[in-house]
Amino acid sequence: MRLNRNKYVQDDTVGLSAIAHSEGWLTPPPGVARVTLKPWQQAIFWGLRVYIVVMLVVMGIGFFHGAGG
Repeated sequence: MRLNRNKYVQDDTVGLSAIAHSEGWLTPPPGVARVTLKPWQQAIFWGLRVYIVVMLVVMGIGFFHGAGG
């Protein structure tokens, strides 16, 4: 890219394609596969889900109790 007289950036397609090629932006990303979790990892995630639900309930109770009083 270069600056012109009006100090606006102009596209330099040759330079941009050279950068894209040298950085590897033109190659497709590697595939992503689902990972099978171990039982203890599944238990941790379920625990986090339960924790989030409990915290939402507690916050809801606090919000509605505080809003009325």
